[in-house]
Amino acid sequence: MIVRLALSIMLLASPALARQEPVPIAARDGQAFKHKHSGFSFPPTLIGLSRTQGLEVVAPQLDLFFHYRADDESEEISVYVYRMTSGSVPLWFDVSRSVVEARKETGSKAAWGPPAAFTPPGQANGSALQLGWTITGSRLRSTTLTLIPMGEWLVKIRHSSMAHEVASLQRRTAEAVAALGWPKRIAAAPDAAAIVACTDTLVLSGEAKPVKQSGAGTLVEALLAQMAGNPTDRKKAANPMKEAPLTWCADRMADSPVGLYRPQGTRDRYLLSLSDSGIAIRAEPSAASALLADTQQPAWSVTLLTAAKAYNFARRDRLPLPGQIDAILKENPLSSVSTWGDRQISLDSGAMK
Repeated sequence: MIVRLALSIMLLASPALARQEPVPIAARDGQAFKHKHSGFSFPPTLIGLSRTQGLEVVAPQLDLFFHYRADDESEEISVYVYRMTSGSVPLWFDVSRSVVEARKETGSKAAWGPPAAFTPPGQANGSALQLGWTITGSRLRSTTLTLIPMGEWLVKIRHSSMAHEVASLQRRTAEAVAALGWPKRIAAAPDAAAIVACTDTLVLSGEAKPVKQSGAGTLVEALLAQMAGNPTDRKKAANPMKEAPLTWCADRMADSPVGLYRPQGTRDRYLLSLSDSGIAIRAEPSAASALLADTQQPAWSVTLLTAAKAYNFARRDRLPLPGQIDAILKENPLSSVSTWGDRQISLDSGAMK
């Protein structure tokens, strides 16, 4: 059985996140289940495989999935839809690829070439990525991973088989992609390509310590995090005439407990992936401190990004070491902001003094 990566162990101890147990989805037999935010639908059968019980991981339908299985359990397709509040398709494909390859209980995997871009249904360019593996040491013979952008949503498809070799399975995956219920209109997305490794190193200078906080800085930090975590707000704030899509690289050299990524050409910020469903930590120079000049020295913000909220922790005097993030997550955040639904901002009363 294919199972999704659980949240990183560092998240389990974070007071910012109350673990929500997945809730079964009430989908009617023989009818498609429609994702209410995007219009995407999960059909009752998919290339001959029957839909099983679906689960809502984050309400309201911000992260959900269904499995499809053959009657003899020789083949399974898992289809996930979740919100993308940071990063890019190449970045989150790389995270999911790492998860697939790390799961030794499903056998040893040999990638069948590099990730390939393709044009998904309803789109006009190669915005999606796919990769297949040959599996040994398991009842499974092959598996594929597909990641497709759909506006502010990602559609991830895991497809595994006991019978098909990898080339045959990839053809069946293509049939499954075409048979899913895609919305009539899908926002254009950038061309996708496998993420490249960063060619330089992060600028790190020891353990980061909290700087003196101010009420104004905390509020501005919250407002900026709310905008950064909402794709619609990001588009409104950007100037499309001069801003190109952000390109990320994978930092393979940093001493990090989980996947670390940076915008290409930067050495003073990073994004730490905490799960393969879009949850991440963003550490970067604090725009609030720069705007307000409320500290004498530069400061760095640390923000936990989830499907519905962003949590801001105390600003630091330098870029935190990736190994410090576990300890920072155990602190109480100074603010939390909604990036979905009602735009609520909650501030720690102590931070406003």
